[in-house]
Amino acid sequence: MSEANSTARLELVYPIEQVTQPIIYHLVSDYRLIPNVRRARIDAHTGGVMVLDVIGSKEDISKAVHYLTEHGITVTEIGSVESWDI
Repeated sequence: MSEANSTARLELVYPIEQVTQPIIYHLVSDYRLIPNVRRARIDAHTGGVMVLDVIGSKEDISKAVHYLTEHGITVTEIGSVESWDI
């Protein structure tokens, strides 16, 4: 039985060392998440910040957050998607 999908809005703060890495690719291919980039500012000289919604099982989201933090990316859940007016 598969777990129902959840959506999380995450803020990712990138160190300079991770700016050139295919982070979104890994979220899709390794953790089966569907990302929706809401905002991003990535710079090879200063690092970056990205806000994205991710859709997937709670377990896959949790594993992906663990992967990100292991690679030096600070992850903050910034509220439920439903609470944001678009």
